[in-house]
Amino acid sequence: MKSSRISALLAFLALAVGAVFLTACSSDSDSGSGSGSLDSELIQAGTLTVGSDIPFPPFEFGQAPDYKGFDIDLVTAIAKDLDLKLNVQDTAFDTIFTDTAQGKFDMAASASTITPERQQTVNFSDPYYEAEQALLVEPGSDITSVQDLAGKTVGAQDGTTGEAYVNDNADAGEVRGFPNGPAAIDALKTGQVDATVIDQPVAQDALDKGQSGFEIATLIPTGELYGLAFARKDTALLDEVNSILEKMKEDGRLNGLYQKWFKTDAPKGVIDGTTTNPGESS
Repeated sequence: MKSSRISALLAFLALAVGAVFLTACSSDSDSGSGSGSLDSELIQAGTLTVGSDIPFPPFEFGQAPDYKGFDIDLVTAIAKDLDLKLNVQDTAFDTIFTDTAQGKFDMAASASTITPERQQTVNFSDPYYEAEQALLVEPGSDITSVQDLAGKTVGAQDGTTGEAYVNDNADAGEVRGFPNGPAAIDALKTGQVDATVIDQPVAQDALDKGQSGFEIATLIPTGELYGLAFARKDTALLDEVNSILEKMKEDGRLNGLYQKWFKTDAPKGVIDGTTTNPGESS
């Protein structure tokens, strides 16, 4: 009888030790993709807090908390893969990088072009979108090129590469900044400016939705690449997001977002990672 009890006790202890071992292994295997390994870097444990300048259709638009757009779908997929809740916060574009660097957001997703200047403030993910600028004018305008902007009043969104491009490449009489993309387009439609320079997909989205009072005079091939921005110290989150972006490129989810929002396939250079940023070596 005594021997039976000892045997039963030893069997129980073996099962208990095995359960503890399996639990530890399970915890270790989950740490790479779940929220546990990232919570120390997140503003709020279990939540991915994302800054975005809204509206900037078709990348981000709508009313809180039901934002929509290409970027919103992208970060929703990323949060799901990280097993995190998503909290998108509307913010001004001209401060979005300093706010991210200072820890106001875990990440910024706002159709943000990767530039060497911005990389002094934040780290960027691998590129997920390739864009160019568009020169917008009133229908019938004699402005057909960047050279025709000499002496003109040109609108652009504050803090954007479109604004920087006009300042650096056009002999405009005045470059007038506006708080968001739709406001820059409206300024042209109401005669506040002679032309507007803005991201091509934003201009095309407005035309596709039936807006009138402007047209695209020409496209400006700037070779811009969009990336998600992170505080420079938060390398673990950046690495996780880059891994997810790679999976989305491989499994077709990123291409699906291109088809949903732009009715086109993602550029080959974005999918296979062969694109390079302007001013950077290949």
